[in-house]
Amino acid sequence: MTADKNPKDLEPADFERILAEWDSPESKLKFEQSHRFLRRVIYAGLKDLNTGFDSPLACHFSPEDFLIVIDRCECLGVEVIGVEVFTTDVAPPYKAGLEDIEISPVPGYDWARRLVRKYMETPAITICATFDVPDALLKSNSKQEGEPNQ
Repeated sequence: MTADKNPKDLEPADFERILAEWDSPESKLKFEQSHRFLRRVIYAGLKDLNTGFDSPLACHFSPEDFLIVIDRCECLGVEVIGVEVFTTDVAPPYKAGLEDIEISPVPGYDWARRLVRKYMETPAITICATFDVPDALLKSNSKQEGEPNQ
């Protein structure tokens, strides 16, 4: 496993192995299941502010709504890995600009709440994140939807 290695110390073979793992059918399935779970459970009832300035897979929320996302993640044990803060107050031809990014420095959710609260009074802000949805939640969600057991 390369998780304990500094990215600067990775060899080309490490990158090839990592890319192969990401391209495996199992990884693709988990990716799809995770995004479906996030949209149906974590993001339910919230307004996605991504108007096409980011990947369609990246849902963006207001700081107020993103605090709800964090609360739901904490309640269900979904890890917030990293948070990206964007501004939509940019000059054309751009549609958005990256304002801030933070990777989880410690386990928990307080770091993410602190980052989001920093932007509560800033206009034209959207926030998105990367998550790790536990396998148990994905299996439970797929059973509720009548999908075959993976």
